[in-house]
Amino acid sequence: MKQAEYIPQFLKYLQTEKRYSEHTLLAYEKELGRWSDFLATEAEVTLFKATLQHAKRFVIWRSKQGITPRSVNRMLSTLRSFYKWGIREGCITHSPVEHIRSMKTPKKVVMSVPREDLNALFSDASRFEDDFVGSRDQLMLLLLYGLGLRKSELISLRPTDFDWSRQVVSVIGKRNKERQIPIPMSISPYFDWYLKYRDQIAPTKDPELLLTPKGKKLYPQLVYNRVLFYLKGTTSVVDKNPHTLRHSYATHLLNAGVDINTVKELLGHESLSSTQVYTTSTFEELVKVYNQAHPKGS
Repeated sequence: MKQAEYIPQFLKYLQTEKRYSEHTLLAYEKELGRWSDFLATEAEVTLFKATLQHAKRFVIWRSKQGITPRSVNRMLSTLRSFYKWGIREGCITHSPVEHIRSMKTPKKVVMSVPREDLNALFSDASRFEDDFVGSRDQLMLLLLYGLGLRKSELISLRPTDFDWSRQVVSVIGKRNKERQIPIPMSISPYFDWYLKYRDQIAPTKDPELLLTPKGKKLYPQLVYNRVLFYLKGTTSVVDKNPHTLRHSYATHLLNAGVDINTVKELLGHESLSSTQVYTTSTFEELVKVYNQAHPKGS
């Protein structure tokens, strides 16, 4: 394999075997490009001739550019993954970043919308227009909070993902991993109401559940703008974005006594540490606990 092929082959591996998203692949490509350029210009060595000293100099160089410790750690994670792949492919025997420790980062503060603010939002029908967009926006907010979805998960939902007889929805999360989440039955009438409007728009439309008035699937900026619009008139919480509703979902469940491992599965987290930022069974038990604990669960 030629030097110029290493990074493209690694990215292909991440895409096909690890099923990384396009956004993640682009971030990896940019960081590896910086590393490769640094080695070529500052050390005159190739990717698999790099040493620990080169890696240390690179960390210092990137830090002087003003990037945060969290960004430095993401950079190191990228390099670790790349060299782990390189060792597996027989391109190198050891990683130059193996002994570089991640930087300490400030503890992440998770902001959530108070339950009373969300209850006020959902109980006031006058906040939503009595038309296609109003019904769509109301369902969108209910799904983000009631299911704890990521923005990308919301956008990719289809009507067929909902099994109302079993009270579950199938969600495709990061790396195309599927999970099932209990649906609050209080969402059902809003779902049906929206579908009536949806059936009346564009004769040919995208298969996703939530659409624009022209029948096209939603895009991330639209979701962000609509959530910001409604939360602005609802709460004083600083962060007013789709992920704030996911934070609220997790925080409110944990505050109600739901086990953290259950919340981890509901959120689709790979590690418990990802769920633990929200802290200061059988599937049937999960549905029961969910309905008893979640504000929109019944």
